[in-house]
Amino acid sequence: MRRFPLRFKIAGFAAGLVVLATGLLALFTVILPWRAKLRQQENIASSLVQTALPLGIDLRADGAHFDPARVHALVANSSRVQGIEIVYALLWDDKGNLDTAASSVNTDLLQKLYPPLAQFYLRDSARFLQALAQGKKQPGIRRLPIRLAAQNRQDAIGRLDLGLSTVAIDQELRRSLQRDAAVLAATLLLAIAGALWISRRIAQPLANLSGAMGRLQQGDFEVRAHDGQNANDEVGDLARAFDAMADGLKERERLRGTLGRYVSDPVAERILSEESDLLLRGEVRKVTVMFLDVRGFTAMSERIAPGEVVALLNEYFDVVVDRVTANGGTVNKFIGDAAMCIWGAPTAHEAAERSAVACALQIQEAVARLSADRARRSLTSVGIGIGINAGEVLAGNLGAARRLEYTVIGDAVNLAQRLESQARAGEVLISQAVYEKVASWVTAEPREPVKLKGKSQPVPLWIVSGAKAAATEAA
Repeated sequence: MRRFPLRFKIAGFAAGLVVLATGLLALFTVILPWRAKLRQQENIASSLVQTALPLGIDLRADGAHFDPARVHALVANSSRVQGIEIVYALLWDDKGNLDTAASSVNTDLLQKLYPPLAQFYLRDSARFLQALAQGKKQPGIRRLPIRLAAQNRQDAIGRLDLGLSTVAIDQELRRSLQRDAAVLAATLLLAIAGALWISRRIAQPLANLSGAMGRLQQGDFEVRAHDGQNANDEVGDLARAFDAMADGLKERERLRGTLGRYVSDPVAERILSEESDLLLRGEVRKVTVMFLDVRGFTAMSERIAPGEVVALLNEYFDVVVDRVTANGGTVNKFIGDAAMCIWGAPTAHEAAERSAVACALQIQEAVARLSADRARRSLTSVGIGIGINAGEVLAGNLGAARRLEYTVIGDAVNLAQRLESQARAGEVLISQAVYEKVASWVTAEPREPVKLKGKSQPVPLWIVSGAKAAATEAA
């Protein structure tokens, strides 16, 4: 649909109102009075005929006979009566025959109105009267038919058609219409100009607000509706409401960013999309869990200042968060110098085991480079042990109504933590369940099964040393 600016709609509406008002004004002040004058002219003519013409009618046995002198006097002297001018009078007898002898034409008036017709009448009056009788109309002449009847008789004795001059009335009408047209044009121009000015004052803030909404939709939360803030009308209310909405969205985005720093982005999106945080109830999911821990952290923390400890952990955990996110996992929580990472919750992951193992190998490589760099700078360096397991867990919001945490619990989680406790610095230990999923992709060596807490039988372990060359090239 073609876009039509609001200011043009307002201007068109104002112009329409002006045209309507002027038309109504012309109707009541010009058209209706003009018609009233025509009716008044007809009434005067009818009264004049009823007064003067009966004296010139002679009723005989063979019919009514009209006195031509009376008709000629009626036509010739009509101009003496104010508001009426009779151009011609045509008389018909009771049989419908035109009486050319009794019919009359005001030659002087006809010469003033239509000189060619006056010349025609002077050359051939009978033919001219026949042409008038045939009903040929002339502008400025209005025909008034009058039925003629004698006193004490109901039947008509003839008909009289008067040609009344409406030139004076029409000229007054034209002058009035020209005056009103000039007033209409001037008023219309002023109305359109004023409407455009007013509509611009209204539409421009709305257009700016529309542009600001577009920028806000694109993520510019600093945009504000500056034009309409001080307006004391509906536009001002809309602008202030828009600014309040922009502030709310800005605060929401700040909370989203802050929340994303404490929980993973998928968890943050899931929390913000729910109507209530409590709707994230527990659900059984197939996940892969990775635990990692800084080896020798207790002894190290006794040697260096707390501020240096925090800086060291943050530098190493930057590597962890970066690699986990790049491989589609989420850092569920930090537990002192340890971290718990998940693949498969809250969103499913098709190759969770492979992604987790690839992430662990990348973390060990990045940690080795970071430790070497810190050693060159004479800074304390550490090693990280990693354990990975896969299985079904219970995932959801755990805690109290006033303090919730999205996490996973279950035997698969406990086993992953036990594997991490068995890993030495730089090692990646995986369970049998994980190994079966990645055996064709990684180079791994079995480790002697160990008896872990909570397990009745020794648990087989695998040490992953790296990805196979063919698998690496395929990836």
